[in-house]
Amino acid sequence: MYANEHGTVEIVNYLNSYHYLSPTGYRKTGIIQEIYPDLSHKTNYNWNEVTICNMLKNEVYIGNTIQNKKTVVSYKVKKIRTVGKENQIRVNNTHEPIIDKDVFEKVNCILEKRGTNTKLKYNYLLRGLLYCYHCKRKLQIVIKKSKRNAKSHTYITCTGHKIRNCYPININYENFEKYIICIMKNIVQTYADKEIFYSVYEKYKNKTFDIEEELKGKIKQLEKEIYEINNNIDKMYMDKLKGVLLEKDYIRYSQKIIFERTNLMKQKKELEQKLIQIKEGNGYKNKIKEERELDKLIENFLKLEKIDKMYLYRLINKIEIDKDKNIYIYFNFSKLS
Repeated sequence: MYANEHGTVEIVNYLNSYHYLSPTGYRKTGIIQEIYPDLSHKTNYNWNEVTICNMLKNEVYIGNTIQNKKTVVSYKVKKIRTVGKENQIRVNNTHEPIIDKDVFEKVNCILEKRGTNTKLKYNYLLRGLLYCYHCKRKLQIVIKKSKRNAKSHTYITCTGHKIRNCYPININYENFEKYIICIMKNIVQTYADKEIFYSVYEKYKNKTFDIEEELKGKIKQLEKEIYEINNNIDKMYMDKLKGVLLEKDYIRYSQKIIFERTNLMKQKKELEQKLIQIKEGNGYKNKIKEERELDKLIENFLKLEKIDKMYLYRLINKIEIDKDKNIYIYFNFSKLS
């Protein structure tokens, strides 16, 4: 629904109106949908936007497993902190996906550009890409009715420009979108095969090397965490000897982090096995499959029968418009010299 321009508010209303239970409700009752809802229930298992937004960004649905999202500062301090994405452990293709990866990527491109709580009524191709050149704020797409007749038109405008001492911008959206599409078609024909897809193809050609380096990095991170756990066990043992930590507390804490260490060592062993397989060349079939998928992506993109937001967001970072209606397009790749 989100990929087809339905906002999170609309999705929440749909799920609640048809009495689908939230994940919490399903875990507690085992029921997916209440055909005859009992309105006398005190507990409410309705959906909310936060749950929807978290699900839209959760890679578990495309077959990936992400671990080490949160960590405890130390065994003495129970405070939990969130681990940055660069330090999280991501293992791809650990289980069967239930969401197509292209759909997932498209949704997350849209999420990144326009936020997660927008209730969409109209499908605008350039929504989230338009910015004011002067105040750097996002431009709004609004519908205005003509004074001469009842026909309405869509315009791009910088709302609240007077408050910010900015300049007024008023451009017909339909004509502007056609102009941008024309530019993108010319860009693709001129640059795509020479720069964008050539670099992507080279990356796929060297994908085995990239995966090998990624696995080495993950193994190194796991070794670091195992080392820290061993240090914590040593410190706890010394605290027990000094009488700082009670025997029962020592046993309880140590059992907990030893269990965590066992899981980390298991993950490390699995990654090491994958690394051995790659070095032995067992990833050749997957490499051929990926290159074929890439060829298909290039072919569909260059045809450009219909501009898709996912492709557009891959190419364009943002579009700025100034008071004189000059257009500045910032691409996600460097121009050819």
